[in-house]
Amino acid sequence: MSLLIDTSALVAARNADDRNHNKALDIMTRALKGEFGKLYISDYIFDEAVTIAYIRTGNKNFSEDLGRFARTRPIIFRFIEPIDFERTWELYLQYRDKNFSFTDCTNIALMERHEIDTLFTYDLEFNGIISIIG
Repeated sequence: MSLLIDTSALVAARNADDRNHNKALDIMTRALKGEFGKLYISDYIFDEAVTIAYIRTGNKNFSEDLGRFARTRPIIFRFIEPIDFERTWELYLQYRDKNFSFTDCTNIALMERHEIDTLFTYDLEFNGIISIIG
């Protein structure tokens, strides 16, 4: 089993004021102990999470803390490669009826190519498309 961490889950796990904080913290703690297998994050998720953390809180320290956390082991960092970018664009066009951002579609592309089983997210638009936990 393996788990890709989405922006909503990462921010929720680190932000005590987030409505999903307790649930996210529990899942993240279990994930860090290996309960869900390998953990992944992408460069696009890193960018989005650090940016959103700063925009929502206005707190650069929180944003930096979140970024440092996202880069620690056992979390494995994956970069979007050209093949992922092309697949992401296909998915973005395919799911135009969904509320997917381009970054959301990078999650699906990475999960396909790296055979990642589950997405840790609080974005419900992924329901029925891929396996999610949150």
